[in-house]
Amino acid sequence: MDYQQINQAISLLKTAANHLENMVQSTPPDRAKNQTVAETMETVKQALSAMSAAINPPLMTDVPQELLSQAAALGIPLDDLEVRVAISSHHPSQLAGVLQEIDQRAAEIKRRRAYFLVRISEMPIEPLGPRVPVVTAADFQWPQEPISQEFIDRLKVKYGIDKLMEKQRRSPNSLFDKIKEAKAALEPSLFFASKDFDADIDEYFDEDEELPF
Repeated sequence: MDYQQINQAISLLKTAANHLENMVQSTPPDRAKNQTVAETMETVKQALSAMSAAINPPLMTDVPQELLSQAAALGIPLDDLEVRVAISSHHPSQLAGVLQEIDQRAAEIKRRRAYFLVRISEMPIEPLGPRVPVVTAADFQWPQEPISQEFIDRLKVKYGIDKLMEKQRRSPNSLFDKIKEAKAALEPSLFFASKDFDADIDEYFDEDEELPF
């Protein structure tokens, strides 16, 4: 337990209580300002962050450095305790999502710290990294001994070979095959459409040819 953070939380809670007490004692209800209550709520949030940090120190060693650099570049105060607690208690994809949102709407968002603290918990959790497998040199370093089934299975899973084979088996005929089929089906009708059917039909059929009906 980090008593330094606990003492900070106590101090912040006392400050918040004093603000509300002074307002109640010195200001009539019809003249009280919502701003005073809003500022007190912010102080209480800071106290809660201090208590959370006392239990679980906000370590950011597992947070990708590029995300921390992006946050600093966007003006997010990384030395702020409430910010550090928010970062350490959320998934890196949520951090990446809110930073991307702030970057895209930089001209509109004035209070970036407050926006960051509100929005980070609303971001969806998504897998990080590229969506397609990354081909590395190790993939081409085949073992000298006979390839084990386990090694083959790992490659199949990584590159989705079974899914590709299944998709190929289920795929319809190629476009060229379809064109050939359509052309073969249309040739008889195109032939007769180009003839004058008032002419003798014997011109089109051999008299000795046996009709199928």
